[in-house]
Amino acid sequence: MTRPANQPAQRVDLRATMPETAKWVDDQRAAMGVDHVNGCIRRAMKGEPGFFYAMEAGRFLGTPFPDTHPIYRDQHMAVTIGSHFAAFIAMPSQVVAA
Repeated sequence: MTRPANQPAQRVDLRATMPETAKWVDDQRAAMGVDHVNGCIRRAMKGEPGFFYAMEAGRFLGTPFPDTHPIYRDQHMAVTIGSHFAAFIAMPSQVVAA
């Protein structure tokens, strides 16, 4: 069943559904800064590759990194072997302002 186009997507509690991802994101915010991490997540959630991608227990969040990005090999391996948890974010030096 699909939702009607005029109905917003239902909010999901990611801390409940992806707790390891939530903790990892919190750790990245502490290490790289809230603005950087939130910006990467926002861009990835809009479909922009190369900023943020996470998987946990069969759930995926963000947009995969392109095959030209250095993170791609690790991301591909995590997907291929079916990792329980993996998360990837662009380093501050790799981000160009939107």
